[in-house]
Amino acid sequence: MKRILWFKKGPTQPPAALNLTNEQHQQLLDHLTEIGLEIICEARGPVPLLTFGGRMMERLQTHKTHVLPLPQFADALKHIIRNMRHDQLRVMSPSEFVGVGYVYNAQDPETWPVRSR
Repeated sequence: MKRILWFKKGPTQPPAALNLTNEQHQQLLDHLTEIGLEIICEARGPVPLLTFGGRMMERLQTHKTHVLPLPQFADALKHIIRNMRHDQLRVMSPSEFVGVGYVYNAQDPETWPVRSR
């Protein structure tokens, strides 16, 4: 019965957007980049996007609050990494499916995802 009632409620409201200054926004991107590169360095290779998202949630301690499901969080990271155009931290995703892709260090060939021809 609870499952039926859950569908009637519909999706929950997204959290309110943060109003960050340009300096705060850059500090946030720098912090995410630093953590991301540490995760890739520890893995010593390309990191699947869902694994990367899970490790990022652990480092940011967001897994305790369950603010966003892992696939959506990982997909948000994919878009953030693409948009910030960092010279090291990159994401390769052959599709726009949620949670699909690899995160790697563009300056370290050991971490590049394998591309088929």
